[in-house]
Amino acid sequence: MIEAFNKFLEKVSQQEHILPLIEDADIRVNLVSSQQSIQLVIKKGVIFTLQNEPAKYEISGDLHAMTQLLEGKQRLRTLQLTITTPLRITLLLESLFYLTKAQEDFAKII
Repeated sequence: MIEAFNKFLEKVSQQEHILPLIEDADIRVNLVSSQQSIQLVIKKGVIFTLQNEPAKYEISGDLHAMTQLLEGKQRLRTLQLTITTPLRITLLLESLFYLTKAQEDFAKII
């Protein structure tokens, strides 16, 4: 999951069209699988990770589902994950993960 998360961070930094979605965001979400836990922090248009900081929200599930989410292969609400975020944050995160993958697919078409 850490490798998929690092690839996600790399893709986000390369895709400026996503930045308006997160420019005013202040969100901390723990991404938890049975083997690993990562804290995703979105603050003022920047996405990064922290260790050992409290987070208000959590998305948890098996490693395969979390990897699919981070790679943008499946939408957040269609995966069998436990989501403890408000709907607005869930939709923002779903858009963020999915649009990161979508841009790569558009490049193949063009």
